[in-house]
Parts: sequence; C-alpha cells; structure tokens
Amino acid sequence: MLEIEDVEFAYGGSVAVAGCTFSVEQGQVTGLIGPNGAGKSTLLEIIAGGLIPSRGKLVFDGVEIQGVGRAKVAQLGIIRTFQTTRELSRLPVLENVVFAAPNQTGENVLASLFRRRSWAAQEAQLRVRAEELLEWVGLTRLREEPAGSLSGGQRRLLEIARALMAEPKLLLLDEPSAGVFPAVRQLIARRIREIVAQGITVLVVAHNMAFLAEVADDVVVMAEGRVLRRGPLEEVRADQAVVAAYLGGGHVGGTS
Repeated sequence: MLEIEDVEFAYGGSVAVAGCTFSVEQGQVTGLIGPNGAGKSTLLEIIAGGLIPSRGKLVFDGVEIQGVGRAKVAQLGIIRTFQTTRELSRLPVLENVVFAAPNQTGENVLASLFRRRSWAAQEAQLRVRAEELLEWVGLTRLREEPAGSLSGGQRRLLEIARALMAEPKLLLLDEPSAGVFPAVRQLIARRIREIVAQGITVLVVAHNMAFLAEVADDVVVMAEGRVLRRGPLEEVRADQAVVAAYLGGGHVGGTS
C-alpha cells in the first residue's frame, strides 16, 4: 500500500531521517519502533504530508505523495493521530467526532445556503456514525462532555474515533497506548485489530512491546533515521544490533 524509498529529512543541520526505505503492506499492522530520536514521529509526519523530505519518494496506492501537502494526503486516505492528543477541548466529545468527517456540505457556504435539506440529511447521518464510533470505543456516556475534560486514556480513544470518522485507508498511529491504564491499552489493541479486519491498514509507532505483541503483524526498527531491521517482534527483539541501538538510547524490554 505504501512504499517509502530512500527518504531523508533534516531539521536545520540535524538529520532526523536518513535514507529510510521500507513498505507498509495492505491489510496489516506494521509496528514502527526504535530508541528515542530514531526519527519515527518525523517519518509519520512526512507520510502525513506535514513535512517535505529533502530526498526520496513515497508512493501510496501507486501515487507519489511527497510534497503534496497534508490536505491532499488526507483526501487520498492517509490519516494520522499524534503522540500528544489534539482534541478540540471546548467542543463536546460528539462534536469532535462529527467535525472530523470529510466533505461536509456545511463547510461550503453556498451549498449550506442553497442545499439546506441535503446538508441537514448529511449532518444527521454523520451524527449517527459518530454515535456508533463513540459506542465502539466506550465513550457514549461522555458524548456531551467537553473533550478537554476527558482523561488521557479517554482522549486516546476519542482520537481513534475521530481518525476513523475521516474514513482512512491507511491509519498512522503515534503512541496510541502511551500513558494509559492496562485495561485501556488492551481495549485499544483490540480495536486496532478490528480496524484492520474492516480493511484499514495501520502503521503504528509504539514503545510498549507488550502492546505491539498484541497488535503488530511485523515491526520495522529505526535507529538514527535508518531502518535497522524488519521482521516478527520476537525475532527483532533478539537481534543484537537492535539491542545495542536500544541500550544506546532506551530499553527493549517487555513494557517500556
């Protein structure tokens, strides 16, 4: 589904992604791991269209997407979440989800003035879909609460619901289980597998190896902006080069 070929990006004189190459297979969960500073979140932002690589290309469903911008990438079906959640804190939880739907008639001033009936019908359909997603992630009872009042784990669940409301083909998840209780982590893991069963491909950045063991079909290890290794999680964790990379900047244990 996605081919990443020799991608490079630098912040000023500091190289964050250096000749990164790998593919994301359709209908699978690909884990992206590595020590802090490996370039994982930067690569996600490049894929999502928020950053333009200085070299290399990205091909999504046969279309080159590097440099086309975040809006075009989203229209093609690539949606990302963030390590720090970005909910609209003053809006109710339900409105946060509805807001994420693409191609809303109400966003067009002329259409909203002259096609009020179709706009109202679309809005009703979107609210039904948003309600279904909130029930799916266990947030129905909080649908009228301001999103800013949610706990950290609830915000993670809300962000997943919002991402699905945007109708992704490829979902980029940046640390979806970070800072949540084990029960919420397990719920998120189950929901990710259900997402894939619905035909959505997932690329997930995570440090928690127990979480990755539950969700990932295979993992890509990055270190110093490059791909160090790819394969099943248990094989990757046993690789001495991977262990050395983590010992230089982190830990490749069961829960970190």
